[in-house]
Amino acid sequence: MKSKLIVLFMTLLLTFAVLPFQVQATSQFSDVNTHWAKKEIMYLSERNIIGGYPDGTFKPNQPITRAQAAAMLIKALEIPLTNNTSVQFKDVAKTSPYYQILATVNEKGILRGDNGFIRPGEQTSRAQMAAILRRAYKMPLDKQATFVDVTPAHWAYQDINGIAKQRVTGGSHGKFMPADSVTRAQFSAFLVRAMDDSMKLSEYHSYVSAKGKVVERNGFSYTVSSGEYANHVSKKNNKTGLQEVIIRNEDMPTDDTFKVFLMPGFQLIVYNEEIYLPYWSAVGEMSEIPIAYGLVKFNLNGQNVVEMNQPSGFTFRNMFIWNDRIFYTNEKNKERYFDYTFNSDKFMDDPLVLYSASMDGKNQKKELVFDARVIFDDVRFSSKHPQVSQNNKSVLFDHSTMYYFNKKGVFKYSLLDRKTSKMSAIMAKDMEVTETKLVVTDTKGKRHALKK
Repeated sequence: MKSKLIVLFMTLLLTFAVLPFQVQATSQFSDVNTHWAKKEIMYLSERNIIGGYPDGTFKPNQPITRAQAAAMLIKALEIPLTNNTSVQFKDVAKTSPYYQILATVNEKGILRGDNGFIRPGEQTSRAQMAAILRRAYKMPLDKQATFVDVTPAHWAYQDINGIAKQRVTGGSHGKFMPADSVTRAQFSAFLVRAMDDSMKLSEYHSYVSAKGKVVERNGFSYTVSSGEYANHVSKKNNKTGLQEVIIRNEDMPTDDTFKVFLMPGFQLIVYNEEIYLPYWSAVGEMSEIPIAYGLVKFNLNGQNVVEMNQPSGFTFRNMFIWNDRIFYTNEKNKERYFDYTFNSDKFMDDPLVLYSASMDGKNQKKELVFDARVIFDDVRFSSKHPQVSQNNKSVLFDHSTMYYFNKKGVFKYSLLDRKTSKMSAIMAKDMEVTETKLVVTDTKGKRHALKK
């Protein structure tokens, strides 16, 4: 008796979960006339992929269930329902009118359950939606970071990036909000964009830059090199190995000052279709030590070179681009002049101020004041010169986090919630980041893996 009641309950649950999509579609819904997704909703309604409620409404802001999403995909993809009755679910009886729908999407690998449960009445999260649509329309997985709140540690990271790259979703203010429930209107919009290229978003936009001595983007690697053409930025096809020079020193803006735009070891920042490159805007003619820094940008083909007015200065360092803003540090107390007396082996901290600015360098905003060790990337004219450059080894950006170390240990600062936390008391001299760990080298040369 108890098992029969459970089956009856699950049947009723599925009925209410899927019913809105079984009602005959109407040409107009009373509650979508001014809705942002009206065009997409009517697109699906006209093709009998989606229906409304008996009262003539669509309820666009109501969360969509996994069963409802499955029913829409079956119709959109025109997938024949399976006759395979070997698929078993603990929460859907084979006698249910919706068993075949769920068995079919499960069999196709589009909608997956776990431990025998398909969870038909559960609300679909935005992350689940991304995975479902990417599988259904066989979109490629993508490792390029897109949204500020979806890191490589997230289970649907590559799914979310994949549908974003295909212009199916664009997020909101740089965020994807993966744990939020998908509304009926949102799922309609995402589904239509997956179905019809003419309905896709106009362009793809990432909100997280990539920074490093070598930066990979869309199958190519970018780096500052030296060779036949002196110092230059090269672009390498990762598949064929072919390499081309996209910009040389002579392509850079010039004046009467001693500037260094390109030197092997300079870190590039790639943000969407542009490369941002901090450079030495003033160098001591006798010492050949950089004393001021600037910023130049150009597109991925080395064209449209722009020397930016801001940010710049004697202490402009540690640049990163995040959520359409430029982040960088300046020294708090003084504009330090480094000379041959500077010793990077001496453990010394300086108070730094983290600023952010709009993409044109204006609208400056103070984000954080913190202490960091005075130690720099090994970028210099020769081993005889002091190790001074535009990046502190003690400051590192990764996705939506800034890591830094000082005499008190290793810390991280979240750009999302603006909170600082201590990761370790290790006395560090260098660090690097992986997808899951921060690898810190202490002052004795020992490496430590810290969970991010």
